[in-house]
Amino acid sequence: MTLYIISKNTILQKRWSTILSAFHPIFRESLPSSLGSDSMIMIHDAVLYQLNDEQKKRLFTLHVMVLSTTPTFEQARLMLTLGAKGYGNTMMHESYLVSACQAIQEGNIWLSPEYINLMIQELPTMPKKAINPLESLSHREAEVAILLSQGDSHKEIAEKLNITVRTVKAHATAIYSQLNIKDRLALALLVRK
Repeated sequence: MTLYIISKNTILQKRWSTILSAFHPIFRESLPSSLGSDSMIMIHDAVLYQLNDEQKKRLFTLHVMVLSTTPTFEQARLMLTLGAKGYGNTMMHESYLVSACQAIQEGNIWLSPEYINLMIQELPTMPKKAINPLESLSHREAEVAILLSQGDSHKEIAEKLNITVRTVKAHATAIYSQLNIKDRLALALLVRK
């Protein structure tokens, strides 16, 4: 998958080229006229807002990550609604930027943990009479799944259950596998149905 980084800001271009060098990014100041369906685009929202409707429509059919200098939860929600696969801060931590690229290349959606937690909190809770999607899990896995679906971090779960973060991550992997889901957001949706 070819990674295009679209920004007119040379400081951001330099920062991203260093962090994402393993992805061999191609830098542009504007959206290239021809992009393959396997292209991944990281676009600075300052450039996004300059695109016409036709360009935006084409852009959101691809694997797009929108990066904003002043990110907001409302903008994150709007970008996902339009078809973006990720949304974040232009100056987010290096590990988040790399994680975002990897997640989007794997076909997943990426948001910063704080926005995932806000989305989870907005979900309606599961009716009491509904079938419990966690029945197939062990007691400990179910405990971890509930805490994950509420937006708790791995560290918070480890502290609450008096287990290691590594054990929490192992439980999370097992939970996702058993429930045939990819991530925490899918788990929250499943639990709160």
